[in-house]
Amino acid sequence: MRLTIIDELTRGQHYHLDDDDRCYFFGEYTARQGYGFSATNDLIHNFKKGVERRGRAEYQYKVAAIKRTAELITTISNTDVLTFVPIPPSKCPADPLYDSRLINVLELCQQNRPGFDFRELITQKASMPASHSTGNRPTPEQIAQNYIFNHAAAIGIRNNIVIFDDVLTAGSHYKAMKTTIRLHLPNHSIIGVFVARTAREAEWLEDLL
Repeated sequence: MRLTIIDELTRGQHYHLDDDDRCYFFGEYTARQGYGFSATNDLIHNFKKGVERRGRAEYQYKVAAIKRTAELITTISNTDVLTFVPIPPSKCPADPLYDSRLINVLELCQQNRPGFDFRELITQKASMPASHSTGNRPTPEQIAQNYIFNHAAAIGIRNNIVIFDDVLTAGSHYKAMKTTIRLHLPNHSIIGVFVARTAREAEWLEDLL
């Protein structure tokens, strides 16, 4: 798994991305397939394992996936000039289903690489249904309406901001984050880094078979 840019050949598979969106990913995730389909599927399935499973033997695989994801992020060579900003999970911190996996990854990166910077720059007003669990997916504009910009967290932020998430599908959350951040920090460079992108061409081929 190596960092790869979303280019003109793959950008169209992510509906909300435009030509000026610079997004990178480490692996390709194939939806509707299990752990054994690929190394990326295995990583993503374990990474997204629900926190309600904490305490069970299987939860060790989520912990391992968090560690593996941190290892991937620390392969990025120029993190000393970047500030990582995690996309908020669907649930707020007070919700019993709140999953801090993205923050856990960035905390590990900070422990293992001096100078690594991340900020919880965006939080949510209210918990939302997980995108993969609803057929009526919100637009970037609707998502952004639920976002709160943390001005205190922006103090001393670096000029190059990385929006960080696990899986890029349509790109709605990325666009909501980018729009919200740019509203408050118009002169900063903003890119996206994802553990994986959903390989939509694989979905379309599956639908034809």
